[in-house]
Amino acid sequence: MVVPFFSVVVPCYNRATIVPDTIRAILRQEFQDFELVLVDDGSRDNLAEVAKSFNDPRIRYFYKENGERGAARNYGTQQARGQYVNFFDSDDEMYPNHLRVVKEYIDKNGAVEVLHTGYEVLDGAGRQVHEVIDFSKSTNDELIHDNFLACNTVFVRRDIALANPFEEDRKLASAEDWELWLRLASKYTFHSISAKTFCLREHDGRSLNTIAPDAVIARDELFGKLMQQDHDFRRRYKGQVNYFVANRYTFITLVLALAKNRRTDTLHYLWKAVQADPTVLWRRRFLASVKHLL
Repeated sequence: MVVPFFSVVVPCYNRATIVPDTIRAILRQEFQDFELVLVDDGSRDNLAEVAKSFNDPRIRYFYKENGERGAARNYGTQQARGQYVNFFDSDDEMYPNHLRVVKEYIDKNGAVEVLHTGYEVLDGAGRQVHEVIDFSKSTNDELIHDNFLACNTVFVRRDIALANPFEEDRKLASAEDWELWLRLASKYTFHSISAKTFCLREHDGRSLNTIAPDAVIARDELFGKLMQQDHDFRRRYKGQVNYFVANRYTFITLVLALAKNRRTDTLHYLWKAVQADPTVLWRRRFLASVKHLL
């Protein structure tokens, strides 16, 4: 059995109409030593038929019962045979240089545990909204503040990926990637490649655009709890754990404040944020939440 260098894991759920473009873009890679692990996460459309219409031995299709993206990515990792795993979303476009620039970096720097590239965000008309290619600051240091790494951007050595799976609790959906990056950043160095290798396409169906306030509460409450319980996170980000938890509460407060009908809940989480870290009083999100209450 020939072992590919990369395994590109693509989780899909009811994406039969758009996944062909994603597959074709992946197959156009300048570096061709890869497999595409397509994980059908319990789709109800004809995704299986679409996937099997591609006559390319590098495409491996797997069906599983629906379990959200974290579970689908973990399943894909378990099927992967490559030395490195890249998790790519089914509604985005991989540029031809995506795998090549990563392979060149590894050839030069050795088998690093985790690395990432840059990308751009395009709107529905194909216009650039912004790009993320400036990695002059340490990715490990910056991840505590914000998740600027799209899931597509990260490559994890397969042994590391198998030992550090995505959290599969559905309540964490849409933050499961950030939670994993923080766990990995607590133990390994993120190597950065300042090259634009794919684009995220903004559309109404993206999970981050459709999450409801109560789902945000459940997600960020769980997110904060998981990081507080993680020994490596507490060691690596010593002195910033409460800062991170307070930021989860202020994200909740801003979502609730914008909803306009959750005043009591908003005040509750504002108080929880202050209790976690009093310095939150001077942060922009806290002040914006208060402004929307008035």
